Amino acid sequence: MSLIAKLFGWLMYLIYQIIPNYGICIIIFALIVKLLTMPATYKTQVNQARQGLLAPKIEKLRKSFANNQQRFQEEQNKLFQEEGINPTAGCLGSMLTMILILGVYQVVLRPLTYILRLPADQLTEAKGLLSQWLINQNIYETAEKAEKFVNARPELLMLRYAKSDPEIFSSLSGFTDKLAEFKFNFLGFDLAGTPSLHPENGWSFTAVMLIVLPVLSALIQLVMTIVTQKHSRKSNPAAAQQMGAMNIMLYTSPLLTIWIGMSVPAGLSFYWLVNSILGLAVQIGLYRYLSGERLAAINEKEKQKQIAKGPSWMQRMMEESQKYQAEQNGTARPDANRTRYTDGDDGMSRKERAEYEKALIEAARKRSALKYGDSLDESAGADSPDADKE
Repeated sequence: MSLIAKLFGWLMYLIYQIIPNYGICIIIFALIVKLLTMPATYKTQVNQARQGLLAPKIEKLRKSFANNQQRFQEEQNKLFQEEGINPTAGCLGSMLTMILILGVYQVVLRPLTYILRLPADQLTEAKGLLSQWLINQNIYETAEKAEKFVNARPELLMLRYAKSDPEIFSSLSGFTDKLAEFKFNFLGFDLAGTPSLHPENGWSFTAVMLIVLPVLSALIQLVMTIVTQKHSRKSNPAAAQQMGAMNIMLYTSPLLTIWIGMSVPAGLSFYWLVNSILGLAVQIGLYRYLSGERLAAINEKEKQKQIAKGPSWMQRMMEESQKYQAEQNGTARPDANRTRYTDGDDGMSRKERAEYEKALIEAARKRSALKYGDSLDESAGADSPDADKE
């Protein structure tokens, strides 16, 4: 995470040099991160949309093998291979989002390190001065309690106390001046502050906004969940019904956002809010883009591309797992271990491999048409070497 935090820190630093306002800096930063992650987001949405097109066929397989889950998994995996779909492709976007959140958290938590670029030894000395001052003022009785309080979010506390009690850091030449130049207020409230149900200075505008930020972020996430679920029920009703506990988690996650937002600096909640708004806009835009004839064209293009690449490593692992289980259970079938693509050096030239794979694709289309009762242009696969066998 430290490497990602450093990269994000440099990005935040560069933005802050152009626009020295912490709030605007976070908005631009969120926009840039969203643009950088758009390819992964697009790939995830395309994969989900393509799986939605297969919903009727998957449901037919589910009914055909209702009493044989292993066989259903095998046939579903085979269908994914025939259609050139990688069922694990959608995991990338989720993993990337989580990694980014952890990196952003570090940057927001340590603005003096990543944005102001203050020396580490100076920050360590400032932390010690703050801990000692808290003990001298009888705010904490022991050094252990004072250090525990400061270590939770030292740089944000330095910003806070440098503003209210600058004499704490008087022995550090120019330290409070540098902190005073850091503009961490946005629209009148403090992004370095932490929400509290019992604010020290009463219910000021800042105190109210610190609580409003995580609540707004949670509401936007809830709207995104509702939009996503509505689209899923429309495009793939069978899969939506299978979600079960996942649906409950999706609808309760906004509560987790509020709970976390109440215990972290407002800058992180503000980032979540901006990121959620951008994410909702991107989601709705992709849903409209990936529809109708455009989706059919994209599906065909991605199908050919994925088939040319061959099964993903996850699909190969699933095949090996299914093969092992079938052997253990004594249910292995003659065609269960058939692979659609050869790996390694098989002696084929590039042209021969392309012709071979094309023939396999046409044969797969015939098998799919016979299995699901679809119409098939006979002229398309007339030259397939497997055509007569079907």
